[in-house]
Amino acid sequence: MYDTILVPTDGSEKSTVALEHAIDLASTYDATLHAQYVVESSPAFSAELDETTEEEIYGSLFDAGRRAVDEVAARADDDGVPEVETVVDRGRPHEEILGYADDADVDLVVMATAGRTGESRELIGSVAERVVRSSPVPVLTVAADDE
Repeated sequence: MYDTILVPTDGSEKSTVALEHAIDLASTYDATLHAQYVVESSPAFSAELDETTEEEIYGSLFDAGRRAVDEVAARADDDGVPEVETVVDRGRPHEEILGYADDADVDLVVMATAGRTGESRELIGSVAERVVRSSPVPVLTVAADDE
């Protein structure tokens, strides 16, 4: 049923709830698991920085992303997932997730419904909601509350 599963992660504890589901599904269906981290880029943010500072900041963010997807790969490997692919992208998260899902011919996206909370969620909007509304493939959303 599922040959390729995408689990976007932001490296937060909340995203591990979705990861558990993605790993279980990948194990059950002997599917390839793709882990994606998106470094959000902001033209307004970049415009205020000099080139060196921008490179340092985005370099740090890419390093954090690499650590997050490497952790996904390690957990999946520990649970016997046969194949895991990882990627760190830069852009608008929902667009990068949808683009990657299309490029990798993903059958299912598994993601947490909460990563950002409070005012930042209201200001930026829900990445999961945008993915659900625009995805041509099924999206399994996993509630990641504080309890």
